[in-house]
Amino acid sequence: MLATFVRFCADGRLRGPDNYVVAQCEEGLWQVSGRPHRELDCEGPVRVRIVSRDGESAIQHGPFKQLHTVGGVLHADDCCMHVCMPGRVSESATKCHEISFIP
Repeated sequence: MLATFVRFCADGRLRGPDNYVVAQCEEGLWQVSGRPHRELDCEGPVRVRIVSRDGESAIQHGPFKQLHTVGGVLHADDCCMHVCMPGRVSESATKCHEISFIP
């Protein structure tokens, strides 16, 4: 999927620039165009905007050459960011309210 901007929301939905729902996380799998995906991959340069809790200010990281998930946890340029993707559950990472990938 090509997109200029994507936002992973607390309700487990992945939204595009126009707030259109691109994917939904169901039972630990991302449903994209009717196909299940366990992990996500994004090539950059891309920045990450993280909102830890609803109402808090966003923190930006990057730019990174590559972003991907392992077990629902965000990794950037082969380094674990210790942040669980919204809609996923992980015992080894911090939950967050919203994550955006920005070119």
